[in-house]
Amino acid sequence: MAVNRFRPNFLVAFNAWLKTHPFTNPHAPKGPTYMPEYIQPEFAQATRLDAIADSHYAAGERAGSNSDGYVRTTVYLATVLFLAGISGHFRVHPARIGPISAAGVILAFACVLLLLAPRPPV
Repeated sequence: MAVNRFRPNFLVAFNAWLKTHPFTNPHAPKGPTYMPEYIQPEFAQATRLDAIADSHYAAGERAGSNSDGYVRTTVYLATVLFLAGISGHFRVHPARIGPISAAGVILAFACVLLLLAPRPPV
């Protein structure tokens, strides 16, 4: 019989559930797990581990966001190098000023982002 294989804490709840006459009483709980006598000993540990997992997930989210910021700043700095590199290929001197000016603005913006970015972990 399956009742012989129940854990002791479930058997207490099962016996209490049977006393409610669940097969004839429409107001009886749906099953033994809905009884107040049913206690899960691992529930407190599961709740504690779930909270730890949530904190690790939040730390991972922050690290991913920081990583995205550093990659974005790297792309800005690569754009500065690209604009500075192509500016020398223009024959007309005033045409060189445009890319260099844009590179200067992007460089200043990237420097501000680097100053405001969180420091990498040690």
